[in-house]
Amino acid sequence: MHKIFKIFLLLSFALTLVISVHAVAEAKERIREDIVKVKRAQLRTPKDMESAEAELLEAGKAPSVTKIPFRPVLNKLEYKTAKYEASTDTETKRSDAKILNVPITIPTLKDINIEGVNQIEAGGSYPPDTHGAIGGDYFIEVTNQHVDIYNKNTGTLVKGVSLASFFGYTKRDLFDPRCVYDHVRNRWIITADAFPESYTEQYQFIGISKTSDPLGSFYIYNVDVNIQDNKDFWDFPQLGIDKNAIIITGNVFLAGIIPKYARMFVAEKSRLYSGLSIKVKFFSGLKMNITPPIVLDDGEKTFLVSPTWKGNTITKYILMYPDNLPTLTSSTITVPEYSIPPDAKQPGTTTLLDTLDCRFVNACIQYADSLWQVHTIKNGNRPTPKFYEFNTAIDTVTQSGFFYASETSHDWNASIAANTNGDVFVTWSSTDPSAGINAEVRFSGRRVSDPLGIIPSGNKLYTSSTYYKPTNDSPERWGDYSAVTIDTNDSLSAWIVNEKINNSRIWGSSIGQIGY
Repeated sequence: MHKIFKIFLLLSFALTLVISVHAVAEAKERIREDIVKVKRAQLRTPKDMESAEAELLEAGKAPSVTKIPFRPVLNKLEYKTAKYEASTDTETKRSDAKILNVPITIPTLKDINIEGVNQIEAGGSYPPDTHGAIGGDYFIEVTNQHVDIYNKNTGTLVKGVSLASFFGYTKRDLFDPRCVYDHVRNRWIITADAFPESYTEQYQFIGISKTSDPLGSFYIYNVDVNIQDNKDFWDFPQLGIDKNAIIITGNVFLAGIIPKYARMFVAEKSRLYSGLSIKVKFFSGLKMNITPPIVLDDGEKTFLVSPTWKGNTITKYILMYPDNLPTLTSSTITVPEYSIPPDAKQPGTTTLLDTLDCRFVNACIQYADSLWQVHTIKNGNRPTPKFYEFNTAIDTVTQSGFFYASETSHDWNASIAANTNGDVFVTWSSTDPSAGINAEVRFSGRRVSDPLGIIPSGNKLYTSSTYYKPTNDSPERWGDYSAVTIDTNDSLSAWIVNEKINNSRIWGSSIGQIGY
């Protein structure tokens, strides 16, 4: 098998060289700035959404069953090669086994542990890309291709609607949804992007709740993110907010295939939250996989970070608003060496689960000089999440460390949140083939007074009863992200949402309330 793979590499060398040269040339492009005008929002009422959903069901126009492809920052052949090389190494002892036995206070399950939406209810697409946020009275879960709203106190589902009906858009399928609750302005923000309508049009949709009630009306914006009209494909958008604006980042691919660079746009909150027309500031030519923050303070600087697929640096971008005009500069943070993770193994099958390419899969958390983030990298030749607290004032790492379920587990798809005191919550996916443990939803955390660099193995929210094998692919697509958000009414509580397995061909999701 190894010889066959080597032959395949040699036969593909010429194509790889052409693609790589093009990608490198694009990556060296200087940062470009563009201003795009976006017309005032459409006010979409609950009745509008319900009527649209009924019409879609009556016409049999439910969302198509779509496999959402993963687009790595490497070209496809380089990505397969890196993954193959990572998976052929012998599994060894992880570098910091101390995390399993250190007496640290970890969060426990509180009142809510419920089933989220599943693949059938959400329309059939996969992976789910589970995401969500907690607000004053509700928890919102967003997936491919659905929005589901739960009562915070009872865990009861109070509303479920397709992304198509929510945004009022049916021309192309919507995917990669995100949800954030702005606890300062008490507004919900829900976003998703659509597959391109043409070589010159692709839309990022933004929904802003008119009030703090997500069961009410939403202002709906659509932003054409193909600003250069040149066959670009916008992918893996991430959503952040600061005191001035909402910030959306995404990777750009030529014709949906060749990695080019990342792009970011900034939209003023005061106008968005009133449904007015807006001027969107775009920055193109950024490092791939740039990630925006959720900013918990009212400082003058907003920090975004971008990892590579291997190395010992993180690029930091500084967003500022002199004279209300967004500007962007960058610097570099040195971190311990990291590399692309192998895919996750499952018990009872040779089918692997995709663990992606070292990207940060969710928004950072920013407070004062601390910026919290996590990504999955290689450790002991297993996929393992590693968290960081960056000091943004001096571009150093205050603390970092791995977390995982056991010495033999495979762990990935992690998200992190921190409160203003520095107490931390994490959630992630985990399997343990040698122990016969199928995919789990796990959670853990650390208090600000705990020893630096340590997050214990934590607890499980849910353990799947079987492995995941919906197709003949290996690796199979797994959720590209999860979510953990701090409770708006209790900073020592958080809510998590993550993927689980309902049966070998159908994904589900779990939602839980955890706290100290």
